[in-house]
Amino acid sequence: MAQPLRITLAGGAEGKAAAAAVALAFVGFAVAALGDLQKSLTKAIRGSDHLVTGGIFRFLRHPNYTGEVFGWTASTVAAFCTGGAPVGLVAAALGWVGIMFVLAGEASIGLEKKQKDKYGGTPEYESWVKRSWAGPMFDPKGDN
Repeated sequence: MAQPLRITLAGGAEGKAAAAAVALAFVGFAVAALGDLQKSLTKAIRGSDHLVTGGIFRFLRHPNYTGEVFGWTASTVAAFCTGGAPVGLVAAALGWVGIMFVLAGEASIGLEKKQKDKYGGTPEYESWVKRSWAGPMFDPKGDN
């Protein structure tokens, strides 16, 4: 998973595309960290059963997963922009596929189901689902 970072560091993030990808990677990981921090603080204050729908969660139902998807994708794009040995780029691409399977597949789908089972049918949940984005998701099992 660190292969894109190694390639980018070795090749240097020269050029506008690589620099933009590196910046977007930082933004993605910052969104993920902010989502984790907000959820932890809110649940510590309001209780572990509280549905977090404010702040960044107003727009993103799963900012931690969405941020990581964008962060890892941008990091991989940066690696391809800077070049590198083909074997390193293949490793970076395979790592990206693996993390996307976990984040956009199993983790996000599982969390959507868990939240629907726990909060589904409540006005707050239904309103939140209509106005927020779940982030990039695919169901690897084809259940949804």
